[in-house]
Amino acid sequence: MSQSHDVSRIHNRNTIFNAAGEGFWGFAMAFHNINSVIPLLLAQLGASPIIIGMIPGGFVLLVGLPQLLSVWRFRGFADIKKLNITMHFLIAPWIALMVLWFFVLQLQGSLAIMLYLITFIFYSLMVGSLIPIWADFLASVSLQQHRSRFFGITFAINAIMGMAGGFLLKAILDSGRYAFPRNYGFGFLIMLLATTVGTCLFLFLKVIKPPDIAGRVKVRMGQALKNILVHDHNFRRYFYSRALGAASVMPLAFYAIYLDEKLHFSAGVAGEFTLFLVIGTALFNFIFGILGDRVSRKFVILFFFLGHLLALYLTTAATTTFMADLVFVAIGMATGAMQSSFMVFVYEFAGEAGDRKLYYAAMDSALAPVLFVYIMLAGKLVEWVGYSGLFGISTVLVLSGLMVFIFGVRKPSEQLASGI
Repeated sequence: MSQSHDVSRIHNRNTIFNAAGEGFWGFAMAFHNINSVIPLLLAQLGASPIIIGMIPGGFVLLVGLPQLLSVWRFRGFADIKKLNITMHFLIAPWIALMVLWFFVLQLQGSLAIMLYLITFIFYSLMVGSLIPIWADFLASVSLQQHRSRFFGITFAINAIMGMAGGFLLKAILDSGRYAFPRNYGFGFLIMLLATTVGTCLFLFLKVIKPPDIAGRVKVRMGQALKNILVHDHNFRRYFYSRALGAASVMPLAFYAIYLDEKLHFSAGVAGEFTLFLVIGTALFNFIFGILGDRVSRKFVILFFFLGHLLALYLTTAATTTFMADLVFVAIGMATGAMQSSFMVFVYEFAGEAGDRKLYYAAMDSALAPVLFVYIMLAGKLVEWVGYSGLFGISTVLVLSGLMVFIFGVRKPSEQLASGI
C-alpha cells in the first residue's frame, strides 16, 4: 500500500511538472504557428503563394519522415528521460537561427525566404525525430490507469498557454516597437526562451516504469514493424479509421471564411472563434481525461469523430453567431478527445512492456502522407465543388472512419505486443 501510494504521488508530481513544461512549449508554439504566423511572415517577405501553401502540409510530411529512423537509432537507449530532454534541447539551435535571421540580422527578401525555408526543414525534421521519444517518455512517467487524465491536464494547459502566447504575439506585432521583420524575430526570441524553460522543467519528472529495452531488442526492428503493420489486424483497422477521420483537417481552414460569407460577421469575430476553440479544447481535455481513465479510451475517441461531424453539421446549419461559436466548441471537443486519448490508445496496442516508440512512429509515419494529401487537396476541392462540396466530402470520410472505428477496432489487449 505504501509503495502504491508513493508511485501515485510521483505520478501526480509528474503531472504538475509535465503540464507546466508542455504549457511553456504551447506558449512558445504560438510564435511559430504554421497555419497563421509563418504564412503571414512569408507573405510579407514576398514569398510566392505556392511556397506559403506548402508550409502546413510540408510540416506534417517532414515531421512524419524521420520517426521510424529515430526509433531505430535510439531503440536500445535505456535512459528515456535523458534522451527526451536532449532531443528537446536539440531543437533550440534551429529556433536560434530564426532569431538570428530576423531579430539580429533583420534579413528580408529572397535571401530571408531561402534561409528560413532551410531552417524550417531541419527544425521540422528535428521535431519529427523527437516525437516517438517524447511519446515513450510520457508513458514512462505516468501510470497506465491515470494516463488519460495525465494527458488531458497537460494539453489543457498547453492550449491555454498557447492562447496567451497568441495574445502576446498580437500585442508585439500591433505595438510598432519593432519594425518588420524584427517584430517576428522578437517573437522567435521569446519562443527560444520559453522552450528552454519548458525543457528544463522536464528535469523534475521521475520515471515510473522505464522502457523494456531488453525485450525490444530481442526482435529486429524490421520484423517488429512487420508484426505491427502486417500481423496486427486490429492496429491496422485503427489506422484505417484514423486515416479516414483525418479528412477532418480539410475544412479546418475554411470554417471561419464560409461562416463569415454566410453570416457577415464583425471584424473581431476571429478572436471570438479562437477563444471558443481554446475554451472547448481545454474543457474537453479535462473531461475526456477523466472519462478515458474511468470508462475507456475507445469511448473517448468516439468524440473525436462526433466533434468534427457536429462542426460540419453546425457550419452548414448556422443562422446565428451563437451557432457559429458552437462550431469551434465542437472542434475543441474533437481536439480534446484527440489529445487526451490518441497517444494513450496507441500505447495500449504496444502494452506496457511493448515498444511504444515503434507503435507510435508507425502510426504517425503512415498518417503523414495521408494528412499531406488532404491538406494539399482541400483548396482544390473548394475550387472544384465549393465549400458545401468540401464539407460534404469531409462528412462522408469522417463518418466512414467512425464506422470503421466502432465496428472494426477492438480494445487492445495489454499483452498483445509484449513480445515485440
